[in-house]
Amino acid sequence: MKFQLSGIILILVSLLANTAIAQSSNAEIDQYEIRSYDPQKSGLVDLVFEARVEKLTDILNKTETFGKLVDVYFKIYWLSPSQYKIEVMGLPKGFQEVRDDLTSLIKGKLELIIPEKFSTKFNGYTLKTQPLADGKLIKAIDDTYTLAIPEVDLVFDNNGKLKILETKSGLTAIKTEFFQAPKSWSNNKLVMEKMITTTKQTGIVSVSTSTIDYLTKAGMGFPSKVTIKNTIETVIPARGKEKEKKVKNESSSVINFTTYEVNTGKAQRFIVEGLRK
Repeated sequence: MKFQLSGIILILVSLLANTAIAQSSNAEIDQYEIRSYDPQKSGLVDLVFEARVEKLTDILNKTETFGKLVDVYFKIYWLSPSQYKIEVMGLPKGFQEVRDDLTSLIKGKLELIIPEKFSTKFNGYTLKTQPLADGKLIKAIDDTYTLAIPEVDLVFDNNGKLKILETKSGLTAIKTEFFQAPKSWSNNKLVMEKMITTTKQTGIVSVSTSTIDYLTKAGMGFPSKVTIKNTIETVIPARGKEKEKKVKNESSSVINFTTYEVNTGKAQRFIVEGLRK
């Protein structure tokens, strides 16, 4: 089949437009990364701190498995650019499986302390931008069909601030809303204050809200407390004479971060010694 010249021109224009869009979306993400607060930009290379999950010790004592526990907490060692070690303190020797499970509670919160490079999260995706009335929508699409998440939607406002990140994979849709603002210590960089994540699956909607408080140490800002509130709503389908029901469960937790030691070399000594064992 022969294409008319006008058709070929339209195809070329479309390809060029898509190329331009992909380039502009990279710039949008890069600019957001530049504007976001990261203590590494202020010279952080070595960090040691502690984390305590409120009521964790009481919960473990109720199992009557470990004897009388006094204070179960986490000691975290981080070394630039991305090495870290999480130690569970206050447990008797052994119980490695329990330690691994507890470590997972804190591992997912480390990005609040030392953010990962935002732009690298979209390596392997094709990025395209669509204008919105009050900002931009960037679609990160897996054209290779090899990534675990085939598409990520990012919504930025007119000031370049990330507002929403949404993913869909199979029957699960996850939407996270971000609330950020500069602080007196952040050199006008955006600091994460709250995140609301809504996960939708067949018959289940869960909402997790994380609110972050901060402290300063050595001129840098670090989380002092993360308050997490969870709501899970389950829909029970109608059966026979029974009508559809919605069951809601709520829970909350608090994680306190303390005893920050900045650029003392302690993390380097601990992690290097650990690697040599």
